[in-house]
Amino acid sequence: MFFGFTSCLDICPSTLTILGQAEKHRENLPETQRPQVLFVSINPDRDSPLRLSGYARAFHKNILTTTADTPALQRFATALGLRFRKVPGKSYAENPLDDTMDHPTAIVVLDPQGHHVGMIHPPFNAEEIPTDLQKLTKEITL
Repeated sequence: MFFGFTSCLDICPSTLTILGQAEKHRENLPETQRPQVLFVSINPDRDSPLRLSGYARAFHKNILTTTADTPALQRFATALGLRFRKVPGKSYAENPLDDTMDHPTAIVVLDPQGHHVGMIHPPFNAEEIPTDLQKLTKEITL
């Protein structure tokens, strides 16, 4: 699971590119053994479900997406030990779309029951992600 937003210019596209590449490495595995990749938007005001889905599919067709209202996202991130916040740009007072998001760069790993088992931190390598997942959970067979 990765927290980000569709108008991110650097961290999100590079991380989703690597997650998409890792997903390609696992395409030959049975679906029951394949970890799911979930992109969680932390900018629900801009990222509609349709926008999120189209954005994620550009990286890989199997990447799932979701968002929620900001208070729910904050509670969820905090429960995982993560934080994010909106950062206004220089002309935010005149243009409320002039902002960005300060967000975590780690990939959060949950086991099949949804329990937080760890994080994978950058720099990421698509070929190493399966090994990293194996180290974090015994439930996922890669």
